[in-house]
Amino acid sequence: MLQIRKATKSDKKPILDFCQSPYSGVDYIADVWDFWLKDGTFLAMEHKGKPIGVCHASFSKNQVWIEGLRINPKFRQKGYGSSLVLRAEQIAKRKHYKISRMIIYNENKKSIRLAKSLGYTIEDKWYLYNLKPKRQQSLAVVASSPRQIENLIDSNTYSKSWKWFAFDKSAVSKLIKKRKTLVFIKNKKALAVGIWNDSKLDNDVLQIGYLNGSKVGMKNILYHMQNKGYLQNSKRIQILAQQKIKLQMKDLDKRMLFCLMKKVL
Repeated sequence: MLQIRKATKSDKKPILDFCQSPYSGVDYIADVWDFWLKDGTFLAMEHKGKPIGVCHASFSKNQVWIEGLRINPKFRQKGYGSSLVLRAEQIAKRKHYKISRMIIYNENKKSIRLAKSLGYTIEDKWYLYNLKPKRQQSLAVVASSPRQIENLIDSNTYSKSWKWFAFDKSAVSKLIKKRKTLVFIKNKKALAVGIWNDSKLDNDVLQIGYLNGSKVGMKNILYHMQNKGYLQNSKRIQILAQQKIKLQMKDLDKRMLFCLMKKVL
């Protein structure tokens, strides 16, 4: 018999036994498992009393974020992954959330096909870059007003710790109040913007979750983050930028392309 239920601490080892990251070989789920047990809704599917799959859903303003879908290879191609996603969506609908999003590696064609079969579409594509911390000089400053950057917002979403959130006026105001917004200003005009955060998934990692503007302006924002990382002794800076944003800079390591998937519930 199949059953979908809340995940438990005892599910961790049997799930991790078959999990392996397609990127590094080490699945990040091991690091977030205990947090997921307390955050949002962490679902497990069991077969004959043994867990064979998991899926995590977290909730924010008007959306559910679905992540960590894992199915034991012995039980794939049976619709079990779809069942876990649909259960997460069902919970979101009961809570009156209107949008579901997830992120999928661009080369993971099977997962993209699965998402599309459930009604998801590709909302945008985002590249991951890595940058080493380094002592740098920068002309970027902390933004002081939403008006400074309103003409530089060219996305429905921004990223924070590998989750994407609605980039509306409310989000912009909160990010500015938290001093997470950087701008490059020339002749009293903002020419570039960057949104940053401390990654919750990786210790000692700084993230840029949105970047847009002139080449010189974006470079200065990256210089600012390199210097911040140097002063904080961070391991690296991760940059998540839309595919359409053309980043060119010495030491910038272009890694992987991801599809941001969206579904209206």
